[in-house]
Amino acid sequence: MEVFDNSLPLYRQVEDLILGDIAAGKLKEGDLIPSEMELAKRYRVHQGTVRKAVLNLTAKGILYRKQGKGTFVVFQENNLKRFRNYRFLSQSASDFELVNTALLKLGIVLADADIAENLQIRKRTSIIRLEQMGKIGENSFLHWVSFLPKRLYPGLENYTAQDFLKNTLWKLQEIYFKIRVKKREEYVSAIEADQHVAQTLDTEPGKPILRIKMKATSMDNEIFEYRISHCKLESLEFYTIHQHSY
Repeated sequence: MEVFDNSLPLYRQVEDLILGDIAAGKLKEGDLIPSEMELAKRYRVHQGTVRKAVLNLTAKGILYRKQGKGTFVVFQENNLKRFRNYRFLSQSASDFELVNTALLKLGIVLADADIAENLQIRKRTSIIRLEQMGKIGENSFLHWVSFLPKRLYPGLENYTAQDFLKNTLWKLQEIYFKIRVKKREEYVSAIEADQHVAQTLDTEPGKPILRIKMKATSMDNEIFEYRISHCKLESLEFYTIHQHSY
């Protein structure tokens, strides 16, 4: 196989080829990927180019290196990077709390004025609305809605709850829809829960909760996700760090 698209750096093309093998099921979760030398020979590029691609995919949490064993496709269900958009720490411990998530609703809607402005699209443009719920530890809850430009996610509206047990949205974005992250902007504030949010998060109206608004921009300078999250945290702290490879 030969890399031939001159519009992208070679290491990015190698990343896409590896991601393509994962998307096609040629490489499954937990599989050992070929060595850098084998991949360099297969793609007809220098080994250093392959190394940079593999390091980038490792930094993104798609691959992981095991000393003396090689590089593997990550087991998502056992990997904290699965929840890299939401990480919560107990104030008495240094380990991240596990977020158990569930799909609530997925479908196509028309963008209202606020959503259209944040996605930088026209009002009443068709978008995908993805609503999910998560339980954190014993008594903390997370609810979020992602608004996604439909044209960037062909077929996503047909995914099932089972599909989302296997895949997080960020994994789908990077592996299946080939969306490269340039930056994520987060706006975090403490607000009082209204009646609807209080009921969703199992708390009382007027109680303080955490609201996080996020906009994600691709390398093509397109906003590919606008997300609104509400969190009820009991003795937990919200922790975030964003590292992207270019």
